[in-house]
Amino acid sequence: MRLLFGVSQLMRSALIVGGTGLVGGYLVDQLLRSDDFSSVTALVRKKGLPFSEKINEVVFDFKSEESFLELDHCKHVFCCLGTTIKKAGSKEAFRFVDFELPVKLAKWAESNKAESFSILTSMGADSSSSIFYNRVKGEVEQQIQDCSIPRIHIFRPSLIMGKRKEFRIGEIMGKVVFSILNPLMIGVAKKYRGIHAENIAKGMIYHLDRLQEGVHIIESDKIKPT
Repeated sequence: MRLLFGVSQLMRSALIVGGTGLVGGYLVDQLLRSDDFSSVTALVRKKGLPFSEKINEVVFDFKSEESFLELDHCKHVFCCLGTTIKKAGSKEAFRFVDFELPVKLAKWAESNKAESFSILTSMGADSSSSIFYNRVKGEVEQQIQDCSIPRIHIFRPSLIMGKRKEFRIGEIMGKVVFSILNPLMIGVAKKYRGIHAENIAKGMIYHLDRLQEGVHIIESDKIKPT
């Protein structure tokens, strides 16, 4: 039985979108290090991820419907897409990255019989929120939950700690505040602690085998492997 289990694990394949971002970069690293995954497909706008025999970087046209039709089957799909309105340039562009693309990816995963779909949203995600950012995050959660995928894992991190490639002044200020407040957040306030991107990446893999089939929303304080 152990041998069969090991073979099954080695046959795992993963597809990741957002692999050049803060959490996505750590997730790519974790997937490549893991003996449980034999191949990793990363959809990118341009190549530049670390070399590995396990990785297949696919330069992808995210605006093309045909591009999704050309993708090979992968058992486990990870969506680490995320931007800001400032970086995207408009609310419409933000919605394209944080809503339209994840929904397209989830529908592709559904039609290709993926075993799991894992996505990063945000603490405070709420489709009825008056805050645009939180509302979009809530709407994408709703759409993805309607997909027929055996395991849907929705991760809602608080402030994501770690060094980004781009400069976000608001986030930097938040990290300074959270570095002071984190130790004071205990009990019900624990889920509001900032969480490092590497721990989110580890958690996305960790929860694959520890949750039953169905839709699971993992709040920030439950993401990190125990």
